[in-house]
Amino acid sequence: MIPSGILLVNKPSGVTSHDVVQLVRRKLSLQRIGHAGTLDPMAEGLLVVLVGSATSHQQQLQAHEKTYDAVMRLGTQTDTGDATGTAVRAAAIPSIDRAQVQDVLAAFQGPWWQTPPAYSAVKVRGRPAYWWTRRHQPVTLSKRLAHLFEITLLDCTTETVAFRVRCSAGTYVRVLAEAIAEHLGTVGHLAHLRRLRVGQWAVEEAQPLSWITQARPEVVTSHLRPIASFVARPRPC
Repeated sequence: MIPSGILLVNKPSGVTSHDVVQLVRRKLSLQRIGHAGTLDPMAEGLLVVLVGSATSHQQQLQAHEKTYDAVMRLGTQTDTGDATGTAVRAAAIPSIDRAQVQDVLAAFQGPWWQTPPAYSAVKVRGRPAYWWTRRHQPVTLSKRLAHLFEITLLDCTTETVAFRVRCSAGTYVRVLAEAIAEHLGTVGHLAHLRRLRVGQWAVEEAQPLSWITQARPEVVTSHLRPIASFVARPRPC
């Protein structure tokens, strides 16, 4: 029988979502494998891998809301919007206190129009935007409506702001970090990002990538979850 279901993976930083998919393909000797929402190479946390017939539900699963923990660094803007990029702008950091930061975060809660970053997987003429950007052929990306259901301040220092955001699918936390920095009177970039949840599934339920690398194929297969449990799982009140 061809394996089918969902594998929850705790992706480490420095690995692409495509790398994870390729690893699972080799492990299970199966080509029909995908994922339900890209994590940037710098980001870590929950990646939902779809195996076999579960890939036919990719679009539906990608629509689930996401929860992230993020740390942004103030004073420097990069071309990618995160710590992997090259600094393109610097600005002084004004004196800000916790109450000011909380007020700024609260102002973003609700519907929010964002322009996807140039280094993103948004398709333009059949290729991801980052493909064009790396070849110095900039493309125009249209604004998209996202919804920020909840933003919570976790910590702040004179140079960093840590926050948790629960948001709609397709939200670019890199863009959000830059916008927050602008409202604080400076520039900034995303220094760390961890995806905690996709829908009702949590990163604590996921298997580390190192486990998948070492486990036997039949053991990995035994950890696949039925697609029905993910698609139809109710949201708790």
